[in-house]
Amino acid sequence: MPVDYRAPNINARRLGLHFRQIREALELSYDSASARLGHDADWLIRLETGFEQVTPDQAREILDGYGVPPHDMRTVVIDLASRPSGPPWLAPHAERLKALVRDLYTLESEATTVHTYGIPVIPELVRAEPYARLGFEYHIPEVDVEEEWDLLRRRQRHRPGGLPRTLDVIFCESALRNGPPEVMLAQCAHLLELAEDEHTSVRVIPFNAGAHAGLHGSFDVLEFPVIKDRISFVHGALGIDLAGSDLSDTWRLIEDVALPPAGSRDMISTVMHEYG
Repeated sequence: MPVDYRAPNINARRLGLHFRQIREALELSYDSASARLGHDADWLIRLETGFEQVTPDQAREILDGYGVPPHDMRTVVIDLASRPSGPPWLAPHAERLKALVRDLYTLESEATTVHTYGIPVIPELVRAEPYARLGFEYHIPEVDVEEEWDLLRRRQRHRPGGLPRTLDVIFCESALRNGPPEVMLAQCAHLLELAEDEHTSVRVIPFNAGAHAGLHGSFDVLEFPVIKDRISFVHGALGIDLAGSDLSDTWRLIEDVALPPAGSRDMISTVMHEYG
């Protein structure tokens, strides 16, 4: 199935943004920069807006043309040029996804650290298969359960650059008590297994925490290599969307009311025994 090209993929646009930032840092006009690179100004405009796809070798040539020395940003630019359309596993699903959702999943795949918070449900990236399938079966509008599970499974298993991803998970106790016993047993077991992974932190906000900053809904905060900016997503009844601002401050506030990892494991184990 072809990738949705209604607009350049977010990786292509990010790559173009990096090239524009380099040009502006050098204080070069479109005409002078394109002359230095051996192209016309129209080509450079397409490049900086993500409409001109370049290979990693071409990206190196552009960086050399600008005189960019060895630097972490150079590595990021060349790396982005290797996958302008995002991770390969997204392509079979991209045609049925809205362009924004495709871009958000692409950004998620690039993040080396994901802070994910869920209320009143378990966050998507740590859902066990029975729990995820149950949600897809009752999704409105109706979706293909097999397609949705395949996409979620690939998102969960993805490792940016082949390296482990740091997953920081917080959810409310209500998420542990919201589902059929057999489904929640599997979900609790999955969470306890994840909690043993050195790259994953699982924490629970207990009922007795009272009102807190996370009551407005589920969200994620993504961190990326080299780049200091963070990107936040929100999850609602209409699906995933880009947050209007960085939710890192909200994340820190809910951390203050969450149980520590050890206490959270104890709570999950207790709830699991209640179901079993």
